[in-house]
Amino acid sequence: MSGLPSRTSIRDRGLRTVTALLVLVSTVTNAKTTLAASADGDSTCLYQGADEGRTFCIRKEHFNADLCEVIDQFATARNIPSAFFARLIWRESLFRPEAVSPKGAEGIAQFMPATARRRGLANSFDVISALHASSTYLNELRLRFGNLGLAAAAYNAGESGLDRFLAAGSLPIETRDYVFAITGQLVETWRDNPPEIAAPELQEGKPFTDACIRLAETRQLNDPVLAGSADWAPWGVQLAAHYNPAVAGRLFSSSVAKLPSPLNAERALIVRQRGGNFGYRPRYAARIGKETRLDATKLCDEIRAAGVPCTVFKNL
Repeated sequence: MSGLPSRTSIRDRGLRTVTALLVLVSTVTNAKTTLAASADGDSTCLYQGADEGRTFCIRKEHFNADLCEVIDQFATARNIPSAFFARLIWRESLFRPEAVSPKGAEGIAQFMPATARRRGLANSFDVISALHASSTYLNELRLRFGNLGLAAAAYNAGESGLDRFLAAGSLPIETRDYVFAITGQLVETWRDNPPEIAAPELQEGKPFTDACIRLAETRQLNDPVLAGSADWAPWGVQLAAHYNPAVAGRLFSSSVAKLPSPLNAERALIVRQRGGNFGYRPRYAARIGKETRLDATKLCDEIRAAGVPCTVFKNL
């Protein structure tokens, strides 16, 4: 037999070479297609994770809607009202994944690094992981302290801080304001007579998801009014203000008692006051609510005529 390769073997090797080249081209083409699909923001997850068998993906182009869905799902899975959880996260970070506080708290849920380590959170800037850890921690705090209002206080002041409050009544003003801003209730109310509703809706009459997306887009959230005070109105005639909302209410009652009937029967609308010359401390205003600026101005004129000072403000 000759040592030269036969025509058949040459043809077979050629076919194998062509086939290999075709496979290589196909692989490269598929890889390029995959990379192109990954570059498409609509199908790429900035953050992804899973909880109780459900997967989550937060996309750049749909960030607000996807974020609100994750907040809603994590809250619901732990029997936490979605509005409460959203208000707490908004209060913590304004929904900003990259937020870092002056004290070093990190991410959308504002975990201190030491707390994150204790909670098994490897990356506080991963939105889905942080929200999962936050909702789980809040649920544990509720079980320990008895309700979500005290859970919020412990989330802000620390568990030892809330233990001191329950033992001696001492709590930082920042934490008092934090609880009020989320729940519309004083922390003492949560300690002594916990309400059934953990927090007001994000926007009255709107489904949670719609209201949450609107909040993320407009960056505006009305502060809650003190539960049990008069109904909210867009304008207010202010008669009193104080760092303690209960004191503001008492000062209001003292002023109203000096007015003629029927003004002396007005109830206070207690709102958290923004701005002013009182620094970073929270301040609460006691006002008579009115639907229009004109109505509020007319009422204030009547009150001044009766010898009681007042000022007209827009309720935010």
